[in-house]
Amino acid sequence: MPSMEEQFETACEDGTIPGVILLASNRSGSFHYAHAFGVRSLDTHEPLEMNNMLYIASCTKLMTSIAAMQCVERGLVTLDTDVAEILPELADQGILTGFDEASGEPILNKRQNTITLRHLLTHSAGLCYLMMSQRVQRYRKHTKNFKMATGATVEECCTQPLIYEPGTSWLYSTSIDWAGKLVERITAQTLEEYMKANIWHPLGIKDITFWPEQQHMKHRMASLTVRDEETGKVIHDLDGAKMPGGKDCFGGHGAFASMPDYFKILRSLLLDDGIILERSTAAQMFQPQLTKESQEAQKQLMAKPENTALFVGEFPKRVPLDWGIGGILTREADEGWRGKNTLMWSGLPNLFWFIDREAGLCGLYGGQVRPPGDAKVGKMITLFEKTMYERLAAHEIKAKM
Repeated sequence: MPSMEEQFETACEDGTIPGVILLASNRSGSFHYAHAFGVRSLDTHEPLEMNNMLYIASCTKLMTSIAAMQCVERGLVTLDTDVAEILPELADQGILTGFDEASGEPILNKRQNTITLRHLLTHSAGLCYLMMSQRVQRYRKHTKNFKMATGATVEECCTQPLIYEPGTSWLYSTSIDWAGKLVERITAQTLEEYMKANIWHPLGIKDITFWPEQQHMKHRMASLTVRDEETGKVIHDLDGAKMPGGKDCFGGHGAFASMPDYFKILRSLLLDDGIILERSTAAQMFQPQLTKESQEAQKQLMAKPENTALFVGEFPKRVPLDWGIGGILTREADEGWRGKNTLMWSGLPNLFWFIDREAGLCGLYGGQVRPPGDAKVGKMITLFEKTMYERLAAHEIKAKM
């Protein structure tokens, strides 16, 4: 059978992927993997290099979650604080239950529950992404609020009615963009300023930013690609060439990074080194956070392929899930693969990261392919992930000999 490297080289050559950056490490660093395959651009065919910058999209959420937990550590807010005083935009939105049959007017019921920081960090606040709710799509069209989902600020882009009572269900959402706005308001800094001082600088990170053009990083950007439906090969993504912009640092999807620098964050959490979070705080990120109602809603959603088509990575039905703080969480071990309480998530251009404290392994798959949840990329991610577990196991056996 071809090696993992041979399979990745073939995938780059036949147009399955343009290129990818892979990183993995155990706690001690005695096992370490770092390799770039393929090209940075389908136009120039320049080779993809480790220091190239990638749009990391929802991988930003982990950093924003860390920033919020630092604010909890410092006593600026608690996980169960009603965020209304800090985020008045979230103080009293109604719950959109439907539309009047006669008038077509939206039906908004008064909500009973407050929204807490824990709700925001775990996608259980009642918010959603526009593409995940036909009700909210219809509301946007009815109200002609076309800045919803496209606005230049968090307030413009993410202000919307709720679709369920906070804490009673689960749906992937814009809530971590709001968590980022909360961090900005209680620290009187932009997320760029805050993360630079409190996450990036302490870890020796120089290649993460919300503003790559301002940071003179544009020449190192890897191009986004999209899967051509007819040929099945990746082509240059003309829509993706318009990189996310705006006036705000969007804590849910707005950052750009080199993979080695982003990997430093994963490894810090794996090591539990206390550099960016106290150990007791970091431990909470690897614990189930959802209420029973929210957990059941997540279970039902994840059981339907049409609901998870946009999610990056493989989530076998045999393994019960939850949400930690920063990513989805396995509640049981999957033999030979992810351990119990493995924390993981992804980014729209098919990036994927995982931190498995039980196995002592973390990994990062850095790609730039749309659409999210691309099946061909998904197979490559699983190949990478499982190979790293296999090689770590072999490394540990050899070390004992």
